[in-house]
Amino acid sequence: MSLKPKSTRPSSLAQALDRALGHTSTPTGIRRWVLEPAALGAAGFVAVSAISSSAPATASRESTDDVGAFISTTEALSLTILTELLRRTSLHPEVPSDVSAIFDAVYAAELDHWNFISQHYSPSTTRFWIPDGFFGGAGDALDLTAVGKGVSAGETLFINTYLIGVTAFAEAGRSEFARYCAEIAGNESEHRLLGQTLAGASPPNNLGFEEFVYDNVGELGAAAMQAGFGFGQQGTAPGAFYDLPSAPMAPLTPISSNEPR
Repeated sequence: MSLKPKSTRPSSLAQALDRALGHTSTPTGIRRWVLEPAALGAAGFVAVSAISSSAPATASRESTDDVGAFISTTEALSLTILTELLRRTSLHPEVPSDVSAIFDAVYAAELDHWNFISQHYSPSTTRFWIPDGFFGGAGDALDLTAVGKGVSAGETLFINTYLIGVTAFAEAGRSEFARYCAEIAGNESEHRLLGQTLAGASPPNNLGFEEFVYDNVGELGAAAMQAGFGFGQQGTAPGAFYDLPSAPMAPLTPISSNEPR
C-alpha cells in the first residue's frame, strides 16, 4: 500500500499561492494583497533568472548550487525585511514590549541563518523591492496585523523553500545539508506561527504537515514576484528598495543554537 498522496498540484501559481494562504488560515486581506499583483500576468515572471539560474520541472532535477543560491537570496531578503521592521518598531512605542521582544529574537534567528548560508552560497542580489503593504504603509508606517499577514504568507513560501532544499541535498547525497535545511525550516515554522498569531488566525498552529505547494525554486521566485516583491529590480506593488546592510547590526536579544548541528 502506497502512502504517497495523490498529486493535487495547482494549475497556476496564483491558484497555488491561494491554496497555501488558504490552508494557513491567512485572512482575506493578505490573500487579496498577495494575489492581486498576480493578475498582472506575465509581469510576475520577468527575470526569474535573476533569482534562480534555472527552473527545472522537479526538485530532483535542480542542482544544489541553484537551490543554495536561492536559499541565500531569500535569507538576505528576510534579514533585510527584519532590519526595516526593527527600525519601524523603534519608532512606534505603542508596539507591546512582548511583541517587540519577539521581533528582536526573530531578527537574531534570521541573522544566524544568513551568517551560516552566506558562508556556503552567495545570493543573486542583496537589493530588494519590498511592498509597502508588508509593513502596513509607506515611510515609517507600521501595522502589526499587516505584518502578521505578510509574515504568515512569506514564511509559507520560505518553509517550502527549505523543503525543496531537503529533497535536493538528500538526492545529491549531502545528508548533513539536508538536515540543516530541516533545522531551519523548523525555525521558520515558529516565525509563521508568530505571523498567524499577529494576524488573528484561530488557531494559529493549524497544520499537521507543512505545505509543499511548489517543487522548484523557480516557481517560488515567481510567486514572490507575483506578490509584488522585486529581486534587484522594482516590484509590481507600491513599495521601495531596501538593501541588506553590509554589516548587519548585532542581535538585541540573545538566542541559543546559533549554528546547525
